[in-house]
Amino acid sequence: MVYSMTGFGASEVILPGKKLSFEIRSLNSKQLDINMRLPSQYKNQEIALRKIINKKLRRGKVDVYLNIEVSGEEGSINFNKSLMKAYAGELKSFCDEMDLPQNEILRTVVMLPNIMVTDNTLSDGEIEALANTCSEALDGLKNYRKEEGAILEQDFIKRINLILSKLKEVTILDPKRIEHIRERILTSLEKNYKEISKDENRFEQELIFYIEKLDVTEELVRLENNCKLFLAELEKNDTIKGKKLNFICQEIGREINTIGSKANNKDIQILVVEMKDELEKVKEQLLNVL
Repeated sequence: MVYSMTGFGASEVILPGKKLSFEIRSLNSKQLDINMRLPSQYKNQEIALRKIINKKLRRGKVDVYLNIEVSGEEGSINFNKSLMKAYAGELKSFCDEMDLPQNEILRTVVMLPNIMVTDNTLSDGEIEALANTCSEALDGLKNYRKEEGAILEQDFIKRINLILSKLKEVTILDPKRIEHIRERILTSLEKNYKEISKDENRFEQELIFYIEKLDVTEELVRLENNCKLFLAELEKNDTIKGKKLNFICQEIGREINTIGSKANNKDIQILVVEMKDELEKVKEQLLNVL
């Protein structure tokens, strides 16, 4: 099972006089990086909300947005009446002094700073509702990550199996490659050095030594094992496996590169390039795996 680091979750709750809405988005990151945007009256709940997020998420760049919609119900809006009186008195005095009309004083007062009173004291019920709504949004984000991860997992299986299929082709071509190298060396010797006497036993030993240096049997075995290990890791129930899968990919890439450097064969080189192409696509997608 694979989980993506990309996700989205949302949840809302209706409270007396207001509606709270959480939106949580996540992208890939090497660690958990939380960025929270909370209205001023909820700033004192940031630490508690971060603890909830830390319990549910392990990696990713996480953006948390909390929006408030005031319903306008009775008691939900308050004015600083003493400040309004002070503003109005000063404006009235100024209008009298300057002989200006006073019919716009109220409209002006309500637009001045600190007229709206915000009560930053949250009830226990509102704090609990805030935490539950955040948790619900996180559950939605985790489900989104799971669905995205399932798509990634199928893509990984497809590409690793393509590498395994090309590996089988290399295994079929390899014996012919060795025989071709042997024949090519013998033909070259007969053509260019036929007048030079040689020790047949020593020549055979050197030829075997040279061919052994081009042998890729171990690399083929390790490549197959690492591909199977990658597929087995996908099936495990671990939530976080991106780093381990990336390490296995590095081992797969190392074996493919070694096979390519030893191949000395056009057909095998083509297969090596194709395997590299599939592996690069896997690596690119792994950047987004939890």
